[in-house]
Amino acid sequence: MNISPLYELLIFIEDRGSVSISDIQKWGKELSRGILGKMEAMKLIDKKETPEKQYSLSDSGHKFLNSVLDTIHRPVLHWDSKWRFVWFSIPEKTRSKRDKFRRFLEGIGMKPILNSLWVGAIDQKQIILNEISRLNIQDRILFVETENPSGISKKDILNGWDFETSRSHYEEFIVKCNEYFPDSYKDSYKTKKLIFEYALILNTEPNLPIELLPDNWPKFRAQLQYKKIKRLLVK
Repeated sequence: MNISPLYELLIFIEDRGSVSISDIQKWGKELSRGILGKMEAMKLIDKKETPEKQYSLSDSGHKFLNSVLDTIHRPVLHWDSKWRFVWFSIPEKTRSKRDKFRRFLEGIGMKPILNSLWVGAIDQKQIILNEISRLNIQDRILFVETENPSGISKKDILNGWDFETSRSHYEEFIVKCNEYFPDSYKDSYKTKKLIFEYALILNTEPNLPIELLPDNWPKFRAQLQYKKIKRLLVK
């Protein structure tokens, strides 16, 4: 998985503590200035007016990075054998609410399996009900929990998730780690970038309990590599 230049630069600034324009020339003059401008607009960095401007992460910048890294510490999810189905019928005149609700369902890892019918396996009932209430669409939503849905198999339901993309990301990460260690490379920036890549992969992995992940899922091999990499930062 490729990390965006914005993430790369944020990690670089965090690693160095403070940087100047000349420190980030490898990203290219125009690109680096554009990214810095975007990060300033997002309030992710602080700027110190010196003969050569110095940039450091703001509190918001640290929180932004940590919001991704926190995924690494997310507990393993186990299945209670229940599927959660959400069906909605939101009219065209309130299309903005419909689009917001779709984005919300995508954001919590649910997937569409039929027209306006979404499914998930994680117990997120209260989060869903809170969003329904916030959008004031209670009369347009049907939420159901069941262990035995009729008319569709578990295999058909799981087809809604893209396992292969996540698998390829994990495998690519494992290869990068194997290439990283033979030379005992201990560049803290490159180490942190690998750790951040691992966190991004976790963030894009199908939001499913461990029992529903495919056999020989590479996440667990990737986790071992992450632990090896992390030890480089404390030596």
